[in-house]
Amino acid sequence: MAVERTDVGGFADRWTVTDRTSTILAIVGPTASGKTSLGLRAAALLGGEIVSADSRLVYRGMDIGTAKPTPAQRRAVPHHVIDVADPGERYDVARYQRDARAAVADIERRGRVPVVVGGTGLYVRTLLDGLALDAMPTDSALRVELEARARERGGGALHRELASIDAVAAARVHPRNVRRVVRYLEIALLGGSASAPHAFRGGPDAVRIGLCPPRALLVAAIHARARGMVQAGVLEETAALVARGLDPQLPSMSAHGYVHWAAHLRGQMTLADAVAATARDTAAYARRQMTWFRRDPAVWWVDPTAADPLERIREVLAA
Repeated sequence: MAVERTDVGGFADRWTVTDRTSTILAIVGPTASGKTSLGLRAAALLGGEIVSADSRLVYRGMDIGTAKPTPAQRRAVPHHVIDVADPGERYDVARYQRDARAAVADIERRGRVPVVVGGTGLYVRTLLDGLALDAMPTDSALRVELEARARERGGGALHRELASIDAVAAARVHPRNVRRVVRYLEIALLGGSASAPHAFRGGPDAVRIGLCPPRALLVAAIHARARGMVQAGVLEETAALVARGLDPQLPSMSAHGYVHWAAHLRGQMTLADAVAATARDTAAYARRQMTWFRRDPAVWWVDPTAADPLERIREVLAA
């Protein structure tokens, strides 16, 4: 991505993209690491718009519990692939790929810069690395059967079965991520492989910046966020979702925290325990996010507590 630097009053106030063959900036990393804030700043710097790569932000009415960008932030910079599904729907990665690709194409068509921001590794990968989801075999009846087996036997059992068929694909998914284990096993049983070379067609060139704050500070931020959600009204938000009779097994309701907030509302957990459990699960998820993104050699890492990551973006783009 080539840029021209425009000095205004002695300061580099604007960076203009001049090479349209590489126009995507991606900001990745664990939850609570500062991706939203950096994405807003980067979009303002580059004249960009944000394309979310977060599987939790696609659902309408789930704002506080997912730490969705605020209305003010979304007014300041246009956001895409947020609030595109009802919590009662099953929104999968194939649908994300279609929505995100359409958003990127629209942004570029208008002469703007797509800034992909998110921590869902598979979403980032399917958008930027060209994962050919439409080339993967599928069988809805088999998937229903596998989902039923997962409920009866647990995701670990299906993960072991996947490992016995496609060890490489199994290594790329955590046993607790039951939905993805089911999908990878479905592909494997139908004779395909999510790890096969033909599963990728190549994607758009992108500069990838990863945020990696010290673990202790990240965990502290996660705990603070969980406590702040209560003050922001997450219990009322959860009560509205529960009142709709949504199936707890839906992907939307499995987002970090909602299961614990709902348990508290049912009187099965104290509020303090709900906060602690939400923070614990989120911290574990953040660790898995880092494991995923650390495998990507294209990511330029920066500790946002040691240096301004926006300066790192300037350096990479100017290189």
